[in-house]
Amino acid sequence: MYYENKLGKIYYEVHGPENAPAIVFNHGVTMDHRTFKEQIEALKDKYRVIIWDMPYHGKSSAIDDRLHLSATAADFLMELLDDLKIDKAILVGLSFGSFVSQHAASKHPARVVAMIQISGQSLYPKRSAFLNILKPFFVIATKIQSEKRLAKSFAKHKTITPHTLVYLEEGVYHIGKKTLGHLFKEMIRDWVTGIPELLKQPMLIIYGDREFGAVKKMHQRWHANTPNSEIVMIKNAHHITNQDNPEEVNKAILSFITNLRHI
Repeated sequence: MYYENKLGKIYYEVHGPENAPAIVFNHGVTMDHRTFKEQIEALKDKYRVIIWDMPYHGKSSAIDDRLHLSATAADFLMELLDDLKIDKAILVGLSFGSFVSQHAASKHPARVVAMIQISGQSLYPKRSAFLNILKPFFVIATKIQSEKRLAKSFAKHKTITPHTLVYLEEGVYHIGKKTLGHLFKEMIRDWVTGIPELLKQPMLIIYGDREFGAVKKMHQRWHANTPNSEIVMIKNAHHITNQDNPEEVNKAILSFITNLRHI
């Protein structure tokens, strides 16, 4: 199905009972709604699961490059929930998808019951504007590499499962080098823009034991700085944790949402 507004058109799917608590999954860069196939199967009997393709990805359209992607995607998401007559939802964000979840929770705190961040990064506090100098380097790095080499280099440090490696490479081919360079710049924009205050919703932070050491510490620091949070490290999993070890990720998600109040 598609939802369209003046900015563009997004593809989405809804699974599960209409009156069940809603859970929305936000994917990462180069990915699409298929990222969460294993999570749908685990949740759809008791929850209303919404998956979608963010702008530039999958079956969705691009948007004006001047727009702040993650913030615009968060607005798109809330409009979609309005269209589906969903007042409140749990948001699950993978990698860049965690930025979308945080913008949505920051702008619409009463509508976000809780958040699950998988291999994400905190947008609070914002980071130094000095990071903006990295933008041209990301653009140049994507331009000078062949598409094949770029796809392989992008994918190889994010997963330990062959099928996910292929999926990530296909995603790079689908969106193309130019768009990937733009998405890298958008991630930097998120870092330096941030969100205005610490989020208060219950939060589960998930990361893989094969993740880079510095990234592991970043997740642990996020948990330490967020009072209403829990953290789980998943064994035998890298950055795309939910595909590397879906059974353990699903177990962590179900444990967290089962214990939530007011859903």
